[in-house]
Amino acid sequence: MPEIKAFRGWRYNSQKVGDLSTVVAPPYDVISKKEQEALHSKSPHNVVRLILGKEEAGDTGQSNKYTRAGQFLSDWKSAGVLTRDPDPAIYVYLQNYSENGKTMTRIGMLAAMKIDEKAVLKHENTLAAPKKDRLSLLREVETNLSPIFGLFEDKKAAVQKVLKSTLKLKPVVDVTVDGVRHRVYAESRPAAVSRITREMKSKPMFIADGHHRFEVACQFKKWKENQPGASPDAGWNYVMTYFSDCLHNPFTIYPTHRLLKKPASLKDPVKALGARGILKKADHLDQTLKKLIKPYQFGLYTREGGFHVFTLDRKLAPIAKANAVEKLDVAVLHKQLVEPFFKIKSIEKSEAIDFTRSATDAVARVKKGEFDAALFLRPTSLDQMIVASKKGLKMPQKSTYFYPKLLSGLVFHGFE
Repeated sequence: MPEIKAFRGWRYNSQKVGDLSTVVAPPYDVISKKEQEALHSKSPHNVVRLILGKEEAGDTGQSNKYTRAGQFLSDWKSAGVLTRDPDPAIYVYLQNYSENGKTMTRIGMLAAMKIDEKAVLKHENTLAAPKKDRLSLLREVETNLSPIFGLFEDKKAAVQKVLKSTLKLKPVVDVTVDGVRHRVYAESRPAAVSRITREMKSKPMFIADGHHRFEVACQFKKWKENQPGASPDAGWNYVMTYFSDCLHNPFTIYPTHRLLKKPASLKDPVKALGARGILKKADHLDQTLKKLIKPYQFGLYTREGGFHVFTLDRKLAPIAKANAVEKLDVAVLHKQLVEPFFKIKSIEKSEAIDFTRSATDAVARVKKGEFDAALFLRPTSLDQMIVASKKGLKMPQKSTYFYPKLLSGLVFHGFE
């Protein structure tokens, strides 16, 4: 586990912005164009102006969405819209959400993690374009606007016990967004902070979400180290990270479904896929998803053919010697269906594929003609992700979607 420490977070001043639900937002990479517009209209101080600003006519290399984000951040600090906490703290983060009619509680913490590429375990390959985007933003704001999502295993739940003791304090943030209640507690008591940092030293950390942000933090650190007067104690040596004990907290993982455009060589996706397995007609979306119960079963929807459940021929399933990633549903989907039939080998370079957590959204976009087919998956499990991370294997992009997401705008980590 890399070193972690408390930090003096920047937070929204509720006396200036009013209802905090108007200024927070989901992580930038799950915000649709429609949601981006809605967030912009909620408040002139919504964090979307920092994490996902709008492009404007006349933008240049010197004036663009990144420079505007930097100016917004500076202006909000000067106007007292954002204020910095007086004492370094570890921010205990409590989330309450519903799953299958039950109220679930997940507890974690936000801390500054010293950047060490060898000290964290990753499971996902990253793409150049998102990293270029995030690096351009980070150079302008010099602030971690959203945390990396990290998991650790603590059999004795020692860290969890300290975090629970912090819940006796009054929360500094209490906001409900889309049915999820988010509370943040500033733990600045020296004994508690010392206990947490001490207990975390021996815990390996797995990145669940935020691989691009972590790699960008590493790139930014290397860039700053080459600047005059670089200090090993500067804030950019650390990155704001959320940590949660995956042995003692619930983690809901949703699948990320695939939307695909047909190449000229693919006349009928239904007929083509039928050559590699068994296709059974389904009446509607819910029935399709409910029938995805075994490995290498996928749902298919096209405007012409409707809904089908596809079961891969056993002869095409991964061999026993295959590694943990090669055996994943999502890896098999790409190897046996997406690449050979839809001719997509590099996700980053293709405009013929898109991703969505919402199966309903996937169907709607195919009906509109944006895409020709939707492929539905079962979720990757937490155990599968951890095994891949421990073995140093990389899963395909968009293999996991952790829920609930961490809100952006609760706490910022500045590099002052």
